[in-house]
Amino acid sequence: MRSTTAFASVCLLALTASGCSTSGDGGSATGQVLTLAAAGQGPAEAAVKAFEKANPGVEVKTTYAQDDASYQQQLRTQLSSGTAPDVFRIWPGGGSTMAVRDLAEDGMMMDLSGESWAPGMSADLKAVTSDSEGKVRAVPVTVGAIGAIWNDRALAKSGLDKPTTWSEVLAFCEDARAKDVVPFALGLKSAWVAQLLPYSLASSLVYGPDPGFTQKQKDGKATFAKSAWKEAVDKELEMRDAGCFNDSPNGVGYDEQMQMLGQGKALGAVHVVSAVESARTFAPQGTTFSMTPFPATDQAGSTYLPVSVGITYGINAKAKNPALAKKFMAFLASPEGQNLYATESGSSPALSSPSFKPDALQRPVLNAVETKKSTVYPDQSWPNAKVQQEHLTSTQELFNGTINVSTLLDRMDKAFGEAK
Repeated sequence: MRSTTAFASVCLLALTASGCSTSGDGGSATGQVLTLAAAGQGPAEAAVKAFEKANPGVEVKTTYAQDDASYQQQLRTQLSSGTAPDVFRIWPGGGSTMAVRDLAEDGMMMDLSGESWAPGMSADLKAVTSDSEGKVRAVPVTVGAIGAIWNDRALAKSGLDKPTTWSEVLAFCEDARAKDVVPFALGLKSAWVAQLLPYSLASSLVYGPDPGFTQKQKDGKATFAKSAWKEAVDKELEMRDAGCFNDSPNGVGYDEQMQMLGQGKALGAVHVVSAVESARTFAPQGTTFSMTPFPATDQAGSTYLPVSVGITYGINAKAKNPALAKKFMAFLASPEGQNLYATESGSSPALSSPSFKPDALQRPVLNAVETKKSTVYPDQSWPNAKVQQEHLTSTQELFNGTINVSTLLDRMDKAFGEAK
């Protein structure tokens, strides 16, 4: 294993928090070495290997963290101290400490507007990969969604049907519990999971019916507390009280959640589609998974799916090898790189990739986009990272019973009104 002093420090931080691995074994000339960090190893590792194969003599030193929260904390620290890698995974839009706009505002991202792939992006893609001045700062790699992920084998064994309305969701939970199986796995111990079900419900209740809701908030004409966000969070608690989740969600982490789903101890989970790759590692051979939009009303035709650019990569403004970093970004933007990363991560490509073949998980995503029944993830338009942080921590408190829905929404409204 090879490692520079900086990367030894990275790994030490990651191991302390959640686990980390590095790859590579030294020997390349300085001009042919690229450093890279990502949250989640599989897809990134596949892309790195393909890039190295296509560029003989190039060496990519990689660091992987297995938890999004610890990864974000690590990279922010390294960017501030000047020890960050050349290329790293970031989040689209704004509203997160590791999102494109937030990092760009802090002077941490290289301007990529002049790269050959940048002009070809759609307006929607540019909106979540550019800074507040419209300069492209990241390459979009995948498109993801939040929906009901199903273990097809376990669902078939239960004899139950996938719900398409809110009333059917509650009946489904009751029937699944009667068969002594968890309806939906939930792992709130991993704080980032707390956003997924509310985003899914709010897609149909808030952002689908009113695409301009966030702008109304910015204009002082709408709030979380006095909107259908309250209905969304109320329904989340209604599911809890109806036995829709495993016991003690706050004590269950993402890995255990995926283990329940993969092994069929839970029939489903409201989650990002790419999480299926984790569930597969726990599933018996031959297990298949599918996805459906998660309903929030009793009109099946009124269900929206939260769809967004998922994985994105940017270049450190102080990259030690900017030329090689740009070459790697061009690979990620290529049809080959897009197909590879999307396939390995269980997502759809963000940019053109004619060879990509959508499966049972990706077809509903593409269908929602084509039929205009999709919404973006709300946090990507929030004015600061505090709103999301408040939402995540308050949801855990909500499930502990230490605060109520009104308190959670009031906290989010307060955070929304604060400066970055």
